[in-house]
Amino acid sequence: MKDARFDPARWADRRRPFDALEAQVVRLHLANPDRDADHVVDALRYVLSFARLTTIRNRDGVDVDVSGVNHLHAMQVQEALTERLDGADSLWNAARVLPDLVEATRRARASILARLPIDRDALEAEVTTRLLAVVSGGGGGAGYVYPGCFEVLERSGLIPDLMVGTSIGALMSMFRARRRRYDPAPMVSAARRLSWGTVFQVLEAENRYGLPATLRLYLRTALGHLFQDADGESLRLSDMEIPLYVIATGITVDALKHDLDYYEHFFDAELRRRSVRSGVRGVLKTIAILAEFLARLDALKEIVLGRAPGTEDFDVLDAAGFSAAIPGVIHYDVVRPDPRMHRLLDQLYATYGITRLGEGGMVANVPARVAWETAVGGFIGGGRRNVFVLALDCFATGSSSLAWFPLQQIVRTSNVEAHKVFADLYLGFPRTLSPMNLVPSLRDVFMAMRWGRDRLQIQMPFVLEMTNPIPVLSGAS
Repeated sequence: MKDARFDPARWADRRRPFDALEAQVVRLHLANPDRDADHVVDALRYVLSFARLTTIRNRDGVDVDVSGVNHLHAMQVQEALTERLDGADSLWNAARVLPDLVEATRRARASILARLPIDRDALEAEVTTRLLAVVSGGGGGAGYVYPGCFEVLERSGLIPDLMVGTSIGALMSMFRARRRRYDPAPMVSAARRLSWGTVFQVLEAENRYGLPATLRLYLRTALGHLFQDADGESLRLSDMEIPLYVIATGITVDALKHDLDYYEHFFDAELRRRSVRSGVRGVLKTIAILAEFLARLDALKEIVLGRAPGTEDFDVLDAAGFSAAIPGVIHYDVVRPDPRMHRLLDQLYATYGITRLGEGGMVANVPARVAWETAVGGFIGGGRRNVFVLALDCFATGSSSLAWFPLQQIVRTSNVEAHKVFADLYLGFPRTLSPMNLVPSLRDVFMAMRWGRDRLQIQMPFVLEMTNPIPVLSGAS
């Protein structure tokens, strides 16, 4: 991150309790809708959002730390509302202390404006509006539910301020992030033209930055024409109209238990047999190889392509390709003559002390923490920190088939649970395509998109309420 003063753990302790209390207020209101209580909900949300303040970017573009000035007030708000919302089935108990909290918030607001170089407009923008960060996790073919979710957000008038993706989540997110207005046509067109042979090849090929594997992923052959600018140049992460970050795993030498030839031919037998039994064996071998790497988390490094210094201009397809490269199963690499990307990758490898890049799900399969830290660190949205994180997990426990349950459990305990607490809404999917269905038929794509739409649609009243602007609290400054 760019700001040495930004301490994610400290700000999580400071801000997340208020995120949870605001969500509780909204859910109670949605469970017991009452138009006469709308003003109570608005006032409670303002009070909580104000208490959450840590840093405000003023009109001059300067970040001003308000956490110290606001600390005592925030603790009083947290104590008062936690006590009255804990186990509550209505907002009545909270409403009884609201007049005192509103008056205290007005005094705290006046104090901040009087003592610190912050303008009223900047303060109110930080308190009353929320950024939307959409996180899409890994899970192979199960991730085709994501475009359906993107459609629901678009139809509801919500444009993400940030997208963060891992593996299939990165692949789906790059289609969404290309333009602020969502058009699923390019993704559908790509799905119509894709075949196993255009996306994957089985051959021995040079490897330079990616870990060798049986299947070679050829994203540029399949999708290159969709991710070019008007001059025919490959689109970079910095070219996305919606900021897009992609999670990859930096693999150190200590993480490799075998020589490179072992990984290159790890999956050969399963591809040759092409039977139901070999399919099951393939799932088990995939689980085994990933479990082997996840047993050495200390030897793996989380790399956020697009956010890590020097990676802003990473080619979009290269970022997604590395993020989806499963050790021993799928190999992605940059071996084409491309001095710019080679220079960028060489610098990245030197900075992180890694020997290969691979599947992002090994370090952050549902990277909600990355999205939250990015927003709260002030690196998107003109420096605003107030963010709603929607985390989509196509590989959640209970989705796909029982054969994948062991890997789902391993991934959940190794990194998903740690990221999940940073999501304001974490959404698993009871119905998905098989993770092995990497190049589905168009019929399957449309079916998966429908499952995604249906799943998110149920939660949209909550999402819309949480992302709707809050009216400014009236009264003296």
